[in-house]
Amino acid sequence: MTEILLKPDILLTTGSVQTGATICKLLGSSFSVSSVNDAESAWNEIVENQAISVLICELSLATDQFGLLERLRNANEKRVTAMPVLLLIGETDNDESCETAFRAGATDFINMPFVSSELITRVRLHAQLFLKHRNGQSVDVRSTTATNVLQQLAQENVFNSRLQQEISFSQRHKTYFSACKLKLDNLKAIVAGFDRNAAVAVVQAVAGILQQAVRCEDTLCSMGKAEFCILYPATSGIGAAVAINRILQKVSACEIKIAGKQVPVSISAAIYTDIANQDSNAAVILNVLQSRLDEAHAKGGNCVISAGKTDEKNQPSVDRALALIAEQRTEVIASQAGALMKSILPLLEYADGILKLDLNSVNQNLRERLK
Repeated sequence: MTEILLKPDILLTTGSVQTGATICKLLGSSFSVSSVNDAESAWNEIVENQAISVLICELSLATDQFGLLERLRNANEKRVTAMPVLLLIGETDNDESCETAFRAGATDFINMPFVSSELITRVRLHAQLFLKHRNGQSVDVRSTTATNVLQQLAQENVFNSRLQQEISFSQRHKTYFSACKLKLDNLKAIVAGFDRNAAVAVVQAVAGILQQAVRCEDTLCSMGKAEFCILYPATSGIGAAVAINRILQKVSACEIKIAGKQVPVSISAAIYTDIANQDSNAAVILNVLQSRLDEAHAKGGNCVISAGKTDEKNQPSVDRALALIAEQRTEVIASQAGALMKSILPLLEYADGILKLDLNSVNQNLRERLK
């Protein structure tokens, strides 16, 4: 018996005939690609075609006056709100526009001109994750009891397994991934002011908010003790930070009442973003996340930590390193040269976006070599 393998449906939205032809040719062997040239046509196609699993769209068309991204994320149909949106970032697009797009719900991005293997890999990843979750059982939080919300979430062993899978994928394909850990800030105060049952109810309410905030391709797990982890596959630090800050805002804005009395609720969060190498492993990443989460919690909560505290004795600041070089005391910082280079990579990437220096491949090469 012959098995017929269906190609995932991809919708491409671009105003450039040349770009459209190039992408259709690259993806044609692995995907069924349809193309439109404006945001309104893309919206109509997504609503009508139930088979579309990924939208590839130029940044300018995703965020124009038609508001395609916002319409997708605020749609009534779960399939539409969860659809991965892969943005094509042109040389004239600025960082502010990219950040706005991530706030509106973009999933991932590709810088143009792009590397064909990277485009194919990312589209395949998002299509596979979307189809896997769409074909599984969906859960409507509003129609379930609060107790079931926590039961519906995956547990720690599932998260560890998925994290290790994402590490392997990142190592093979040199793509970013992000892992996050969150914790309810004032659990002890809730127990003291009410009781343990009230605290459980608040944790369940927060779990419901998180469940509605994550995308279908993300992995959300309950780690116990009012802690949660989220895995964002193929997601950069910018994308993860936008998503986590959006969650913090939703939790803080949520009105939770116990016995008629409103309970202020906030969460702390930690983010780990990287391109994996042969030394990367889930245990180390989780330890880093826990350390950063403890730091966020110690700051009073309701904040996000994406980098740990700098040990000034062992790792001097960039300013201090420059001063030591000027004093010809380089032996003091020789062992920290790699860490210092890593610390200025975000600055190089930011400057590249602002000054249009075309350093994307250089920065990527630096990041890989520094590992």
